[in-house]
Amino acid sequence: MRNMNCFVLSIGLMAGLAACSSTTVPAEKKHVLFWHVGSEEEAQILQRLAQEKFTPATGIDVRCESMAWAEAHSKYLTAMAGDVTPDIGTMGLTWGTEFGSKGQMVDLRKTFPDELSALQAGTFPSIWEAVEYRGAVYSLPFDMTLQLLYYRKDLVPTPPATWDDLVATLKRLSPKKQGLLMDWGSMDWIGFAPFLWQAGGDYYNADKTSSNLDQPEAEKALSFYADLYRKYDVPKAGQGVAQGMRSGDFPLGISGNWLINSLPADAPELNGKWSIAPLMAGPSGKRTGFIGGRAMGIFERSGKKNDAWEFIKFLSREDIQQAIYVEVAKSHNIYMPPNMKAWDSLPIEPEMKEVLVAQAREAKAPPSVLGWNDSTRFVVEAIQKAVVRGEDPKKLLADAAKAMNERIEK
Repeated sequence: MRNMNCFVLSIGLMAGLAACSSTTVPAEKKHVLFWHVGSEEEAQILQRLAQEKFTPATGIDVRCESMAWAEAHSKYLTAMAGDVTPDIGTMGLTWGTEFGSKGQMVDLRKTFPDELSALQAGTFPSIWEAVEYRGAVYSLPFDMTLQLLYYRKDLVPTPPATWDDLVATLKRLSPKKQGLLMDWGSMDWIGFAPFLWQAGGDYYNADKTSSNLDQPEAEKALSFYADLYRKYDVPKAGQGVAQGMRSGDFPLGISGNWLINSLPADAPELNGKWSIAPLMAGPSGKRTGFIGGRAMGIFERSGKKNDAWEFIKFLSREDIQQAIYVEVAKSHNIYMPPNMKAWDSLPIEPEMKEVLVAQAREAKAPPSVLGWNDSTRFVVEAIQKAVVRGEDPKKLLADAAKAMNERIEK
């Protein structure tokens, strides 16, 4: 266990963070502190795996503590300001870049180059690009979530494969008061992202030095995205995809992969009546979807960097990622393993696994750009003005691009 004296920080946003002393650990016992962004149940799963499989093999004791998403980012900033960070932490995909740029995270590529290369080779490239920043890697993918198309097979026998197919399907469903619902990222940059990529656009140019939202591809994407709401009655807010599919009002839905596990429990009467497909291909011919998830990294102030790295390698192992998946899935959630080999024996129906793999290989993560987190508000503002007010996408995106360029940290 980790010894820490009780402290209270009261500098700006640091008010209220405290860490208290715990049971004394024999001096000869190695130990690391691991903060996990997620539920207490998940932290207990990681703690149990460490106690059963990691500590006996390495002699390194791991203490896992959970924290909620809503408080995690500010808690990390507070801990960094007070020099009381843990040894390891999970975090949002782009946080490693943000924290690493402040000198708070270990550059894993510089410190463990050979082992890092081996881990990268076994990880889905779509999730890996979110943790690289100008040659540095401050965190590794811990898990991932995927956008997918859900459909009622009895109401939409063939899922739309392109934008044109989607429009034709929505026109056919409209007289029946049926349609499409998006519950992951609706009216937000996450929901807009796949359409942007499917149109051949992106949030930034290839070298991440300027925004690409002022390009024709982005305008085409936002025009189409706004039309889904304005012309084809996609709800701006309201019920989730599970409820919409259950009622039959929305036999098409864009949601995350977690629904694969929760929908059978929430709507058992739909058994055999629904399935999943990759997202629709846009003008670029690509069916790119959004990929989210969590990353994990080592904090610079840790005095146990090698021990911490051993635990990160442990969590990246094929068998351990499979075990995490199985245990977390018991709570009707699904977080997919970033390790490609770990998918080979996941307990998922073969047809669904095939779709998941296809979408994972054709997906993109949030951009690893300093200034991005502060820029998402400009993207959201452009989306909402286009959808709600019907304003000109070209001008809205040009304004957003200008604001984003002012916030790129060189």
